[in-house]
Amino acid sequence: AGSVCRLLVALLSLCEGLRGLPAPRLKPSDPRADFDSIISLAKNLLSDTKHLLHHFVRLICRAGPGCSVGAPWPWVTPSLPQVPGGLARLSADLQKYQKHLEWLRRAGPVLRPLEPDLGALHARLERLVKRLEHLMSKLNLPRPSDPLPTLPSHGTHWAVVQAGHALFHSLHLYLDWAARALVLIRNKL
Repeated sequence: AGSVCRLLVALLSLCEGLRGLPAPRLKPSDPRADFDSIISLAKNLLSDTKHLLHHFVRLICRAGPGCSVGAPWPWVTPSLPQVPGGLARLSADLQKYQKHLEWLRRAGPVLRPLEPDLGALHARLERLVKRLEHLMSKLNLPRPSDPLPTLPSHGTHWAVVQAGHALFHSLHLYLDWAARALVLIRNKL
């Protein structure tokens, strides 16, 4: 019984001594872990966009004269990514896609059957943009200063359909490039 008491006294004195030590400092997070999270989100968004594009063609385009795919959106100019400029460019482009998705959601009743998918895609795109901005602030990188596009208040039924098809197709191609570019940027860190 005496040895148990001595052991308890020793443990208590050890605990008292530990209370006076400063709390251990947490290491700042590794930006590559943030990149992994962003890459995963971009790949999931790519999958969502592919699903929405097929859903769009099946529900909307086949109901009318069809959809044609034009040239990619004018602001999209994929190039070899660099860390500072690449993240800012990616964030600016994704914000423009986000603005176009918002316009499509308001543009007309023709896309109402896609609203749940459009809402989910928009929310995930918003999350990706926020994570990119958080990473850029963590790395002390400048934020994009490109002005967002101004869009018409409404469009004709088929103008909305064609714009939607072109937007989903372009976003799908862009996200495929972006996921690959993010991997390259992460590997440069």
